[in-house]
Amino acid sequence: MLKLLYSQAAIASRLDDLASAIRKDLGDVKLIHTIVTMNGSMMFAADLTRVLGIPQILHFTGGSYFKGAIKHEVALNPETLPTTFGGAPVLILEDILDNGTVIKQLRQLAVERQAGKVLSAALFKRMGSESTADHVAFTLPKDSFVVGYGLDMDGRYRELKDIHCLDTGIASNKPGLC
Repeated sequence: MLKLLYSQAAIASRLDDLASAIRKDLGDVKLIHTIVTMNGSMMFAADLTRVLGIPQILHFTGGSYFKGAIKHEVALNPETLPTTFGGAPVLILEDILDNGTVIKQLRQLAVERQAGKVLSAALFKRMGSESTADHVAFTLPKDSFVVGYGLDMDGRYRELKDIHCLDTGIASNKPGLC
């Protein structure tokens, strides 16, 4: 069962705010490299890069973090990234910030490959997570599972324009979860 969490209008409004904050942090730049970490980040990345209004070179890395509703480790593919960023700023886009491992690894890799300023942004951060990103659009209850707006469960629901909580049966008996 799906429960509406964030409408398309709410997402668009929040991304406008996020883009404004990122532009402020980047300052006057002519080009940035944007690293999109997961398949679930695709709509977030597409919409944010458009409203950001800065010329970008997009790089896609990573894979699936979940199989169904069960967590798995993600494997990053550094070969999809340039061998050097030549001092240009890098923006790392993550769908859901859980433990922060992906952003940490990519930040380190960007620095090793001569990135200028390195910023990160996440569509969601889980409540209780000690991980940080420079910019976060929304927070999620720790055990919730969301779909839509690029986020999926076994490849389904990515096409939904809004973000919904999905009752997986795993956390349905816990109060406060969507």
